[in-house]
Amino acid sequence: MDESLSAVGTVHEIKGDQATIVFKRFKACGDCHACASFGDGNSVIELENTLGAKVGDRVRIELHSGAVFKASLILYGIPLIALLLGVVLGSRISDLAGALIGIGAAAAALIAIRLFEPRIRRKHSFDPRMLEIL
Repeated sequence: MDESLSAVGTVHEIKGDQATIVFKRFKACGDCHACASFGDGNSVIELENTLGAKVGDRVRIELHSGAVFKASLILYGIPLIALLLGVVLGSRISDLAGALIGIGAAAAALIAIRLFEPRIRRKHSFDPRMLEIL
């Protein structure tokens, strides 16, 4: 079953085909900060205005939980695997080499993720979307 996270927000600004929406942070967000912070417990996100919403409209937005899982896996899993592989391979030389190579491998993984971020964003597979105007 494909579950999703849903929130209600208010359209704060319209720029071309993009709407800036202020909403209460998802509980699942934790300390993610993928959305910009906007006051107490609120976040702001820019989405494609697929529904033709206007400033002041309340809209329901949705983010598929699978996207949250995939993003977490990319952001945390890949560097963790790189760290562990670096430590295992480097420890064959010495403990210090294991630590340094592990940290270097994790840093390299984070840099690679950062470099590929624009390509991933263009696919819009992790983007929330507007469901309805309330």
